[in-house]
Amino acid sequence: MRWGIAATMWMGAVLFMSYGCKGGPESGGVQEPTAGGEAPDRAGEGSEAVASAEDVSSPWGATRAEQCRRPPRPAISAKAKKPLDEGARAAAQGDTTSAETSFEQALKRDPDAYQALYNLGVLADRRGKEKVAIDYYRRALGLLPDYELAARGISTILLRRGQVQEAVAVVEPLANAHRANLDLQALYAELLVEARRLEEAWLAARRALKCDERFVPALIALVKASRAQGREELADSILEQAMQVDSQVAELHYLEGERRKAEPGGLRDALAAYQRAVQLRPDYAEARMALGIQLLAGGNYEDALSHFQAAERLVPTLPEVHVNLGDAYRATRQWTEAQRAYRRALELRAELPEAHYGLGLLFLTAAGDFPGLDELSAYEKAVDELRAYRAQMGPRLSRDDQSAEYLRDLERLIERTRRRLEREGGT
Repeated sequence: MRWGIAATMWMGAVLFMSYGCKGGPESGGVQEPTAGGEAPDRAGEGSEAVASAEDVSSPWGATRAEQCRRPPRPAISAKAKKPLDEGARAAAQGDTTSAETSFEQALKRDPDAYQALYNLGVLADRRGKEKVAIDYYRRALGLLPDYELAARGISTILLRRGQVQEAVAVVEPLANAHRANLDLQALYAELLVEARRLEEAWLAARRALKCDERFVPALIALVKASRAQGREELADSILEQAMQVDSQVAELHYLEGERRKAEPGGLRDALAAYQRAVQLRPDYAEARMALGIQLLAGGNYEDALSHFQAAERLVPTLPEVHVNLGDAYRATRQWTEAQRAYRRALELRAELPEAHYGLGLLFLTAAGDFPGLDELSAYEKAVDELRAYRAQMGPRLSRDDQSAEYLRDLERLIERTRRRLEREGGT
């Protein structure tokens, strides 16, 4: 199906975990604090090189190194650490109820445990309770004003709703107030790309790269900005540079998949890139969606279905997920489940022509086999859905759109079925 949203950040947030391997949201959803409980310092060798080269007084009265030095994060309370760990483990095992209980316990033991608030927001979002999730994220920001994960959580939900300007309005003041938080600068740059403020996006990303020329999230933002500007060769060059810095970042492989998909004969490489992204980050819903679409197109229906089901668990309020899920159920001849998925997509977004198209094909394909519908009724429903699809597409509908041929076929099928039923009724 066609994607209605271009960003790779709208799919959902990932849990903050106080144990496990090191890495931020883009590298598997596990973020390990330092021994003192501070957020990891993501300014690497490039940061040191830039700082030493520009260690002179600036117009603001601070050296580059001082400007790039991120204030330490509050330490994780010893009282809250154990339930935080327990909650993260429960969430990793799919035990959402126990995870929520543990995170709430962490908050009782330490009301300033902003990580627990953030994690509760993630779990609420995965249950489809976006307003509750935003409230948790805002409370986390109230405790830690430059908490980039909470800012990303809020902006992710807003982007999912199509509220790009509102997402920018949330992050812009945070990025301006906390220049040393490179994650916020990269997030701000991504949102500016979504808002088509591309020159400003370059400035925001470069702000982070002045502190750390190897900072991958900022490089990712530049890849997206370059592609939005049609500068594909530049985007590819930056992507390759970022891969050399850290090939374990899942989003880089997703972007590589998008690059390969656009090349003639590149679908196999695209499939491998999407698979690698999912391996690195199993909760990367957009990579699962992209992988599922390729698998579905290649006839691997069962595997495609499993990826769409995983995406649904991660972002249950995204209509596109349910349309793709409906396509996979239809391909596997699970008619009732397919109809339920398409209807859910339309509940989430009434103007969604792809869902009507899927329903039209469903009733056409399942005619005579759909539970509770006779053959003629199924054909008539298919006509209604395809007409709704064409009406919602409006001027976007091409002259050679396949729906016109389906409608012509349906007219013949309906007429033939009516004649047969008349003959059978007369005998």
